[in-house]
Amino acid sequence: MLAGGLNAMYRAALATSHQPYLLLEVLDGFQNVLATDLTYLSGSVNATLTSRVARTCTVVFTEDMYPYEPTDLLAPYGNMLRATRGIEFADGTRSAWVVFVGRIQETSLGEDGTCTAYAADFAADVIENKFLTPQNSQVGSRVADEIRRLIADGFPQAAFDTFTVVDMPVRELTWQLERGQALDELATSASSFWYPLADGTFTARQYPWTVASVPVVTYADGDGGSVTSSQATRSREGVYNVLTVTGERLNGDAPVYASALDTNPASITFVGGNFGVRSQLLRLQTPGDQGSAQAAANNNLRRLVALFDTWTWAMTPDAALELGDTVSLNVRGRSDIIQVVASYTIPLDLSAPMRVQGRSPITSPLGEV
Repeated sequence: MLAGGLNAMYRAALATSHQPYLLLEVLDGFQNVLATDLTYLSGSVNATLTSRVARTCTVVFTEDMYPYEPTDLLAPYGNMLRATRGIEFADGTRSAWVVFVGRIQETSLGEDGTCTAYAADFAADVIENKFLTPQNSQVGSRVADEIRRLIADGFPQAAFDTFTVVDMPVRELTWQLERGQALDELATSASSFWYPLADGTFTARQYPWTVASVPVVTYADGDGGSVTSSQATRSREGVYNVLTVTGERLNGDAPVYASALDTNPASITFVGGNFGVRSQLLRLQTPGDQGSAQAAANNNLRRLVALFDTWTWAMTPDAALELGDTVSLNVRGRSDIIQVVASYTIPLDLSAPMRVQGRSPITSPLGEV
């Protein structure tokens, strides 16, 4: 939950009639404000934990906003969009948060007389700044520090939030051209995702559905609730109970292998149980010995067995909600459905609901009853 999102007055207002606060700004490439309080027809921010570019923003304007010149406001040559959403109270005070900031990637003119701008968060800047030559790791530094270094080298303006990763020393590694691949590998070895938060600051955080966490907020349907609809899915797609990690380094060292299995007889995905066996292979450079390969296999298997209960719900937009938050749902006559926020779409207009997708957490160690 973003700072201030648990304010009692704000939370009470969400469940009643209230005045939304919306602000759209255009920034230059150094994040100086070029235009503020822009008028637009509709818009939304999409956010997901499982994508390198965690957030994208689409805004529809009238035709006159189309950038016929490369220096126009919405031209996709460096300018950025910043969107803020929240609540404005009767006394003029506000509870509002930046829900997106990122560079404009494309602007199109439609047959219907609209102009649509599409922007992506700062992860896109990092990924697009590829290595010019093969890149060596900083041997002996910590994974978190190496992630920060690679991000800052790719996007010098980068600011950082707190990291919560399974940290470890970095071994001698070599990456080819893809900065994003190097970051993905480092984060995976530390059982984490790297991504920008809503305000553009970067973080790396342990897979949130594998970490014990008390729900920060409860959403409910019915009288006094903010949830307008909900649905659930249980699927075996994307669920694996055997993971083999191979450490194949480019310096010629012999590869190392390790496997992790769900050996907990009480687990739905127990390898000797009704679920059957579904296996996955993960290739990494990072593990240099059997122990580190085994740790990577154990930590990543917990992520792969976590996807067996997914809830999707529509609700009154809550601009303070953040990816990775643990929430509780009281819907469809059931209570205390615990979900970790994996993705959401928050509208930038007045009428549309916010749509959220969660994943059930898993916090018990594999192999333990």
